Amino acid sequence: MMRRLHWDIALRQANDPGHGLSAFLSRLSVFGMVIAISLLLAALSVMNGFEREMRVRILNLVPHVTVRGFVADAEWDTVQSQLEQSPSVTRQNRFTDIDVLFVVRGDAHVTRLTITDADALTAYGGYLRPKVESLEAGELVIGAHLATALGVTVGDTISTLFSTGGNENTLRPSTLRIVSVLDSGTEIDHVFSMAGEGTAEINESSRGSGLALSLTDPLEAPRYTRYLRDTLPPSFWVTDWTSAQGNLYQAIQLSRQIVALMLASLLIIAIFNVVTSLVLVVSDRRAPSSMLRAIGLSRTDIAQIFIIQGTLIGVGGAMLGAIFGLLLALIIPSGVQLVEMGTGSPLLDTAVYPLAYVPVHIRLQDFLLVPGVALALSIVSCALPAFAAANLPITEGLRESR
Repeated sequence: MMRRLHWDIALRQANDPGHGLSAFLSRLSVFGMVIAISLLLAALSVMNGFEREMRVRILNLVPHVTVRGFVADAEWDTVQSQLEQSPSVTRQNRFTDIDVLFVVRGDAHVTRLTITDADALTAYGGYLRPKVESLEAGELVIGAHLATALGVTVGDTISTLFSTGGNENTLRPSTLRIVSVLDSGTEIDHVFSMAGEGTAEINESSRGSGLALSLTDPLEAPRYTRYLRDTLPPSFWVTDWTSAQGNLYQAIQLSRQIVALMLASLLIIAIFNVVTSLVLVVSDRRAPSSMLRAIGLSRTDIAQIFIIQGTLIGVGGAMLGAIFGLLLALIIPSGVQLVEMGTGSPLLDTAVYPLAYVPVHIRLQDFLLVPGVALALSIVSCALPAFAAANLPITEGLRESR
């Protein structure tokens, strides 16, 4: 019965349908926690989305480790045979990349052209428009933004000048026909161009100049690169994706940490708001608390009432914050689209940002950890005003009730 009395009084103080100060402060504390938790969860979901897209999309479109060397085909075959035995390597492709000048209706664009076998298209299959299974000699796959910049589309022919390299650095003219466009929605669309193996002018110039490796875990690329540098002959040199994309990944991680720190500070402020509110509630409920003490309730009973009230505030703020945080995270992509429709321009441009859209990745652990920490902090923080209320002199409270 006594425990039920504690809950009844705490609920009445926290959810008074009237205009009492206690109920107003309780609602204000819940509102502050809801805002802090929902914003923190939504921001974490967006940063998680950028991190996931960086690992799943961007890093799947670039080689994780690249091995280069001017050696005979027999040495390349030996290296490939050794790498086939490595459990860390999921895919490997021989390639050649050279400088090329694309010329379309008098406009020219210099880029790096990759020439490889048909197996290399596996990583890009989901982003090719239309899908192609293989590339023949003279066929070209080009990035969507690069195609837009050149004013070409599937089926068009591009005049090219290949830099053959070697001792005599000459330019060889040729033509390539576009058979597909890579539309990944990332910055790679600005620079991507791949031609099929067998294009004579290319393969004769620098056959087998590199080996592209894909790993089971892209984040292990630096470690695996060091391993290859120690085991391969000196005629080979090895690089990994961090040399080109590492700064981007680190920037995403740093941005995620900064955003989390800022919003965590907002959450802490909301918890302090709970403490402040309960202190004011204690001051407002001095007379009723003294009356309860006078009719037989102990100091522990009074403390439990205010701890229960603080717990109710924490539970309400945590649950509502998680719900509104989930809803906010889910509507962010649609909200971005509405903003883009209203302004007539993309919010994110891959010329500046790694992605052309705002990704969202909802992680269950975030939606359990953040509200859980907020609830725990609110319970701990309400202990001080609760014990302060329990130690109020009965006579002073009764004198105020007159």
